[in-house]
Amino acid sequence: MSSDTVLRQEIRYSLGYIRSMINNYSGLYSGENLVRDVLRFCDEMAGTGAPHLRLEEARRLVEDRCRRLAQDTDRFAVRDPVAIAASRAQAMAAIDILQDVVFEWRKARMPVPSSGRLLRRKSL
Repeated sequence: MSSDTVLRQEIRYSLGYIRSMINNYSGLYSGENLVRDVLRFCDEMAGTGAPHLRLEEARRLVEDRCRRLAQDTDRFAVRDPVAIAASRAQAMAAIDILQDVVFEWRKARMPVPSSGRLLRRKSL
């Protein structure tokens, strides 16, 4: 397997937890805080380092979409199943965008593998 494939699978697997949180979020329990929990996990995935503009934009998109889902599933508001399903799908799409950006970001930070051969200059 190529290193790109391994990296993609690792990121997809890591974001599976967030996808599960979004998919199972009901908004019915007072202890649930989807936005905080998702963003905490996103920040852990990004790790430390210099801020990356696309990564910050993807994080803001995830935050906005999760906030919308939390509003649509608010237990004290009118709960429209169609609006909830649409919000959930949009939050999942934001996670897909984040996945692509994290892949690009982490790939750019990976060291370039050497072929193991030294190039020799022909002597005159």
